[in-house]
Amino acid sequence: MMMKLDSGKYNFFIVIFSIILLISCSGDSDKNSDIDIFDGSYNSSIFSKDSFENIGFKFSKEYNVTELNNAESAYYGFWAEDSFERLSYELRFYPSNEIAKSSGVFFAEEATGEDAIIKKADATWKEGIKDRRFVGPFGTSRNRPKYLSYVIFGNVIVLCPSEVSEKVIGAWDPIENCRNLLSKLP
Repeated sequence: MMMKLDSGKYNFFIVIFSIILLISCSGDSDKNSDIDIFDGSYNSSIFSKDSFENIGFKFSKEYNVTELNNAESAYYGFWAEDSFERLSYELRFYPSNEIAKSSGVFFAEEATGEDAIIKKADATWKEGIKDRRFVGPFGTSRNRPKYLSYVIFGNVIVLCPSEVSEKVIGAWDPIENCRNLLSKLP
């Protein structure tokens, strides 16, 4: 006796099997998913501009930090493992992790997220405000924030970009973009 399998059920199982196979094979072998760089083990680390230069970070601008409470320096620049996939970041250096948390969180929250303050008139710290928004065609502002999140990593607050690009895989996830950058630091 031979059973005939309903073609609808057969197609359903093929689709489900294909999806499971695709998901299980799509992992990135270069990533070490067992290591979480945001687990707090870097809280006592002190990073400098040199730390980032040594991993290929390209500094474009240095900001005046006199109005950025307790900050030692702040920079705008670019980084990617592949120069064609560069994303822009803002790095704010503080004397320690504790000072970054106590003095820098307010300013980082103001500059990040869907509701980020990206108009100079409304910003508490006005330095680099133009670099924190996407600019539309021909220089017109689309009033969309560039940084949707931030991380405090050691003594540095990093504003994490969320740039949409066909060439940059995963660029929409700001925390993953920061993780990619910061995982290269020693």
